[in-house]
Amino acid sequence: MDRRRISVTFVALMLAVMMTSSTTATPGVGTMQMSPGSEDGQPTAEHNTLYFFGNPQLSNCNSKFNNTNADSAEYGEESRGGNGQLNVKVTCRMEPVLSEDVILAVGEMIDMRFMLNLNGQWTNGQESCSGDCENLNLSLMKGGREVAVKEYDTLSDGENQIQWQLPVTEDLAYWNGSQESFTIEFRMAINSQAGNFWTPSDDAIFGLFYTHPNNAAEYNASVTFPILNETAVEELTGGGSGGSGDDAGLLPGFTAMVGIGGLAAAALLRGNEDEE
Repeated sequence: MDRRRISVTFVALMLAVMMTSSTTATPGVGTMQMSPGSEDGQPTAEHNTLYFFGNPQLSNCNSKFNNTNADSAEYGEESRGGNGQLNVKVTCRMEPVLSEDVILAVGEMIDMRFMLNLNGQWTNGQESCSGDCENLNLSLMKGGREVAVKEYDTLSDGENQIQWQLPVTEDLAYWNGSQESFTIEFRMAINSQAGNFWTPSDDAIFGLFYTHPNNAAEYNASVTFPILNETAVEELTGGGSGGSGDDAGLLPGFTAMVGIGGLAAAALLRGNEDEE
């Protein structure tokens, strides 16, 4: 291969790299300080932080991409006294539900932050737990389907700051607006023990701080998603072609790579013809 053909090949490959990298445009990252969120509670690249609300009994946890809810409490709690077990299953669903499809940037991070208040016994093999207790399990769900879960085994009585940096994989990138609303679920099994003359009672408590203006910033529950902006989505989906034609079903960005590859092949062929 002569110098000219090497140059043409190099330029074509560089164009391919530039084309594919442009499809992962940097998403907007929302924070409590930057924006209160979208007016309708739906996600966008600029309003990409999910905020959490609920009642004091922790029986109605809900979320939206707007940090205001006049009806929400600052904090919700479940508890149980005596000798028994508190089985925690708190599911926080979007209200309103997701109305349009959302695409996240693969390789970027989903940033989850919660403050919990805990008490009781939940570590198996210790105190009253003999296989029936459960550490905190935090799940990210697409509607009712769990797509990621993390167990926390180093928590203690009192306030615990929960953080989870979850990388976006291909399975987490696409969210169907008709049935896959963003959902967070907390699961835990905590034992309580009644007191006696010598020892105080040890109630089982699970408490969650919601998003509320009276809470300090680090207490506000939130999940920030790396949502692609409209330009990046159009590049990934071919400008809204609807997936029809010969390109339907191809991976995002693959069509552009095929096109650049074709240009490279044509350039090499032209170079061969000129030499002949």
